[in-house]
Amino acid sequence: MLFILSMDAFNRLLDCAGRRGILSKPGFPAMRYHCSLYADDAILFISATTREAVRVKRLLEVFGNAFGLVANLSKCSLSTVATDEEVMGDIAAVLGCHVAPFPVVYLGLPLSAKSLPKASWHGMVEKVASKLPVCHGPLMSRSGRLVWIKSVLMAMPVFAMMANSLPAWVKTEVDAICRKFLWAGSDQSVRGKSLVAWPAVARPLELGGLGIPDIRLYSIALQTRWLWLQRTDEHRVWSGLQIRVAAEVRAFFDASVMVEIGNGRRTLFWLDRWMSGLALADVAPALTAAIPRRTARSLTVAEGLNNRRWVRGIVGGLTVTIIAEYLRVWQRLDGLLLREDVEDRVIWRWSGSGLYSARSAYRALHLGSIPLPGSELIWRSWMPLRVKIFIWLSFRRRHWTADRHRRHGLDARELCWLCDHEPETCDHLLFRRQFARVVWARVLGKVGLRLPPVAGCSGLLDWWHRFRGCWPTTLRKGADTLFGLVCWSIWKQRNACCFRGEQASAADVLKAIFETAEMWVLGGAAGLGILGLI
Repeated sequence: MLFILSMDAFNRLLDCAGRRGILSKPGFPAMRYHCSLYADDAILFISATTREAVRVKRLLEVFGNAFGLVANLSKCSLSTVATDEEVMGDIAAVLGCHVAPFPVVYLGLPLSAKSLPKASWHGMVEKVASKLPVCHGPLMSRSGRLVWIKSVLMAMPVFAMMANSLPAWVKTEVDAICRKFLWAGSDQSVRGKSLVAWPAVARPLELGGLGIPDIRLYSIALQTRWLWLQRTDEHRVWSGLQIRVAAEVRAFFDASVMVEIGNGRRTLFWLDRWMSGLALADVAPALTAAIPRRTARSLTVAEGLNNRRWVRGIVGGLTVTIIAEYLRVWQRLDGLLLREDVEDRVIWRWSGSGLYSARSAYRALHLGSIPLPGSELIWRSWMPLRVKIFIWLSFRRRHWTADRHRRHGLDARELCWLCDHEPETCDHLLFRRQFARVVWARVLGKVGLRLPPVAGCSGLLDWWHRFRGCWPTTLRKGADTLFGLVCWSIWKQRNACCFRGEQASAADVLKAIFETAEMWVLGGAAGLGILGLI
């Protein structure tokens, strides 16, 4: 805290030196400050002259004498943009620091005056791979791997995406690392182990995914933040700079904001969406094309409406289409009055508050996606994460049951491991046939309820709805937990028969259900505890 307070004083010292002409202004008018501070890192922006370097060094000495914080210039680096090497050598000699060519690392991110070389991105990919728990990764449950991916492996690319657009190959590499770890437990081939396609996994929970970020879409959502802050917070140091973002980021931002007009001084006349959520470029595309690009990017609503200045920007030949659009725009603008005492308000379309958030932006990028039916039931229920993932795979019929083995040309036992009468499928195991129905009937009979009919059930989700329909509304949250517990216990009994050679026993399954229910209640499943099972 003391360091931060001291650096604030140093920033004010540089600002005072700039106002008094001791330091020359930064390279261009949009740079309003000489210093950028974050935590214990600082960047100074100075002109590339020895005279400027001498003055900066003297200011550092003055600051050190006053506060006792002496700068160790030998640990500092000097980077330049379009400066002669000889001049750089002289400046480095004055300051006593070494020259570091771009790209440089600041706050753990590689920064450059132009596109980052491929070698700079290799380091980040290697760091992601180094976070894999190689020794015990294969021993981790799939739920543990999912948590590790979300909280550790995805943290580094998300941090990098806030400042840079990740190349497509980097996204592919990071996705491959996460996919291999989720399904195989290590950075090895997932051939025959990947149960669900990665694009379906990397979707929000409510849309049928596992909540792992889609790197490409998340990058768009995060970088949109800078465009939002540039429009809504003019006090940011970099608000006057031209922010370089991908075309798809700019297009998404333009489609996501609308402007509520006040005095019209901060709204672009031709390009911003200020006419009932539309831009004049949308209403009159041919007319907008007749406006010079420089004018379209600078003319504000206040300037354009002043003595109809917008008309004077039209250049070139006038076609019938341009004239028709001109008359249409004239009619829309007729009688429009600005409110001089009210600032323009930029509104984010994807949130109720009208303010940007990365969450709302990421969800907006999934508009039009088809959700997985039943996703809300899975993720809102109280179950251990591994059980939720099991039910999620069951909805998609992605367990390695006998029917799936045969579809992939693999050897498989013809009959079900539990009933030994019919071919094994996921639905057959969990609710359709005799063994599963005995388990469900005894669980419901424990609390005096009758088993609903199976006839006409289209799948596990339909059976879930019938099961929860047996319970009063106030108990359905606990019933959802019980549903997952029964399915999980039946599946474990099937695996015991398949891999350990045990005999199928409904009594053993019921015993496991009631014992596990007690542990889940102790773990926080309050809804399960009031059902009357234990």
